[in-house]
Amino acid sequence: MQNDKKKLIDALWKKAVGYSVTETTDDCMVENGQLVHTKQRTSIKDVPPDLSAIKLLMEEMTDDMDSMAEDELAAEKERLLGLLNAQCIK
Repeated sequence: MQNDKKKLIDALWKKAVGYSVTETTDDCMVENGQLVHTKQRTSIKDVPPDLSAIKLLMEEMTDDMDSMAEDELAAEKERLLGLLNAQCIK
């Protein structure tokens, strides 16, 4: 059960901070009755952060943080700032 919750939180985090998707499109045509590959295009699409996902994450974190001690909160703050900085550097 805990692993499922972590997967959901990870997916929600990805949606909250945004991500990139690589799409590949193959073009083909028929020559002499045969399907022939003519070209392949690859594009990268950026999916922007989603505000509703951010809100849900903040609510989830608030629930978890209510039971944390001061030193745990400080460590969590540093962890989150590190994650945000890593996303900004990309």
